[in-house]
Amino acid sequence: MEKKSYYLIILLIAFVICIGAFLYQFNNDVPTFIMINETEVAENASFSGMLSDAYGYGVANQTITFHKPGYELGTLVDVVTDDTGKFTIENAEYLPDAGGENYYGNFTFAGHGKYKGCTYEGNVTVVSK
Repeated sequence: MEKKSYYLIILLIAFVICIGAFLYQFNNDVPTFIMINETEVAENASFSGMLSDAYGYGVANQTITFHKPGYELGTLVDVVTDDTGKFTIENAEYLPDAGGENYYGNFTFAGHGKYKGCTYEGNVTVVSK
């Protein structure tokens, strides 16, 4: 074989390795993040958020767990993302006797399949009308 043929074979092998590494990275252990469009919401209003992957695509049909106002610590509620990765929480509850606990928080995605889990660090405070 000529010297040029060896270079071509080496370049083809390097190309195949690079494509394989890219596909593996794109399809395994993809980081995710939760975005919420509000930090404060009125009583009985709704607010929404989105679960996205590191590439900006919505992650469909996944469970987001969160804490509601007035629920005991450790009691969590679930919502499922739609086909575009969005979720909506309807009729935000305001509990007058909850004091500083009138917020939705601890939004968490546990991870599933190729997606890593994540947590939204903020809260959504509910204010009375």
